[in-house]
Amino acid sequence: MMKPLLIIGAGGFAVEVEELARLLGYSDIAFLDDNLDRARCSPVIGSMDDIITMKDRYPEAIVALGNNEARMKYHTIIKKAGFIVPVLIHPTAYVSPDAVLSPGCIVRAKVVVSRYARLGDACIINVGGMIDHDCVLGNGCHILMGAVVRNEVTLPEKTWVGANQIVE
Repeated sequence: MMKPLLIIGAGGFAVEVEELARLLGYSDIAFLDDNLDRARCSPVIGSMDDIITMKDRYPEAIVALGNNEARMKYHTIIKKAGFIVPVLIHPTAYVSPDAVLSPGCIVRAKVVVSRYARLGDACIINVGGMIDHDCVLGNGCHILMGAVVRNEVTLPEKTWVGANQIVE
């Protein structure tokens, strides 16, 4: 049986999200993007203006845009339109059973999300990122490769943490 997923965005980050979705059992994956000349994924079946019209064919959708502002804009649109917004967790990541991940979170390979961490909507924890215990990430945060958010840190929404950066 085909498991459909609509990915908003078809650029460089969407390539990674597509791979993760396939690892998690999604088999009917399509993309929407306004920049067809820069699309790295296929099939691109429409533009961002077509999001709402895709709900019947693709009941689940996730935003694969690295830009925090754009990701939150489209995340809000898909939630309001009634899509199911999954959490995608790479099989090699460790997420504590006591952590809370909100809809639209993308957790990539070799990530650790420790006990009592809380991630808001549409957060990205990129390859090798570490979120220590009792951290709170606001909606739309993006933690880049190898970055560490130390214990009990609270990050405001749409915070961007650079590769290998440590936030204490």
